[in-house]
Amino acid sequence: MIALLRRVSVVLALVAAAACSRTGTVNAPATAVRFAIAADPQTLDPLFAHADANSVEQQLARLAFEPFIDIDARGRAVPVLLARIPTVANGDLSRDGRTIVYRLRPGVKWQDGVPVTAADVLFTLRAIGDPRNPIRSREGYDRVARAERIDDETVRIVLKAPWAPAVATLFSYGTAPQYVLPAHLLAKEARLDRATFGAAPVGDGPYRFVSWQRGERLIYAANPAYWRGAPATPRLEIRVVPDPGTNFTALESGALDWNLISPVQQQSLIGRAGLAFRYVSLALIAGIALNTTHPPLDDARVRRAIAASIDRQAISDKITFKRYPVVDTAQPLGSWARDPGVHLPAYDPAAADKLLDAAGWSGRGTDGIRMKGGKRLALTYVQFPESQTGVRAAAFIERELHARGIDLALKSVTNAKLFLPKSEGGALASGDFDLAYVPWPMGADPDDSFLLTCDGPANVMRWCDPEVDALERRALAAPTQAERTALYSTIEHRVAAAVPIVYLFDPSYIYAYRTALRGFAPNAFNPTWNASDWSI
Repeated sequence: MIALLRRVSVVLALVAAAACSRTGTVNAPATAVRFAIAADPQTLDPLFAHADANSVEQQLARLAFEPFIDIDARGRAVPVLLARIPTVANGDLSRDGRTIVYRLRPGVKWQDGVPVTAADVLFTLRAIGDPRNPIRSREGYDRVARAERIDDETVRIVLKAPWAPAVATLFSYGTAPQYVLPAHLLAKEARLDRATFGAAPVGDGPYRFVSWQRGERLIYAANPAYWRGAPATPRLEIRVVPDPGTNFTALESGALDWNLISPVQQQSLIGRAGLAFRYVSLALIAGIALNTTHPPLDDARVRRAIAASIDRQAISDKITFKRYPVVDTAQPLGSWARDPGVHLPAYDPAAADKLLDAAGWSGRGTDGIRMKGGKRLALTYVQFPESQTGVRAAAFIERELHARGIDLALKSVTNAKLFLPKSEGGALASGDFDLAYVPWPMGADPDDSFLLTCDGPANVMRWCDPEVDALERRALAAPTQAERTALYSTIEHRVAAAVPIVYLFDPSYIYAYRTALRGFAPNAFNPTWNASDWSI
């Protein structure tokens, strides 16, 4: 009852806020764009933000900080903090791929008026590499052998070995996004994770931080000294609304100007006056991680049987209304490294039964659950309630596996807790699951070694194939796209045969937005990437 009352109070507050925001002169321009995030950020310092580019912390970081390179709504790379993108042709990328020259855009300033310089880049690289800083991932940055200042606007980075994703990864949309930080504000801090910067950051982006009412809302104001010019909207009002139903109600009531919605939510909004939709193909793969250290999931026959038990096309058709196409690899549908000839075991209940029988799970208890050596085939499936699609998919999968004699216990863990590090009790990092619904964000480059190598930081499956490790190393050093494509194809075939992951779909995010909101054009990584263009 208390939870219900609290939810009602949140909805009423949002509706009241919407009513207040619509009063006054009829034709007066709105002074704020309002949207919601699904969780209260743990920090506003991008150094310690969750690595998922689409996480709430990354969405907020992009408001206040500039990446080296951004990706526009059409998927094209555009220089932001850089004056130009390093290439072999312009001389900023060596032919062996080891040396990269980054040329900073002239005239960019921190929001306190201090120029952004090479010193800031070098300071941030040192901070990322400092083991005292509890950074979620150093993927990519741990490949830097040395970095040096050429002048105030130029930095040279030398890698330990050729690494093809470097240009698209460092201070850009890699698997561990980072932003350049202001050295003049942070260099004297003894512990960056304890600095006040995490609660009141100073960036170089279009919006400056104003206030944070923890668990409730954040306010950002337009940066008048932004290098592109002051943003069109003076103010951003960002509400913290973890419940997707409450979030949806706020959008319907007019309390929010845009919001991420699920396919099933969209069905009730189609034809609604004043609302429109944007569909964004994501560099993200959603699937079921199988904990291969937990028997019987250490048996590839059982993993293949689970894949053959799940009608993934039905999940795409019935739960996502065909908005999330089925995939069979870690490569999104738009990736040049995806081999369309690779397939996981197809939906085939009879084949699944034969595999389970062959693995010794041939007996059945009185409840129909398979038995082996007196033990029931019972597994725990973890999913997070913030994803309506994930919750609906979990119920569907539970029924499918039960029909094959597998007892699947569904366990709900909040998004925040699911992805916490092991030291903080994160379910994935601790291995406290048998199966788990996980969305894996991919970078702008097809590098998937972070997910599929034995010690990959996202390898929550705890699956290890030394041959895949060797192939991944070759793919990261190969000089041409053709060579890399062939290597990734071999990797994809091996992974599909072993089934450490039952890949489900490549989501296309659906954003509902008010037609009065101009310039709203989310990219594949972050809906706030072009917030400076928004206007009401």
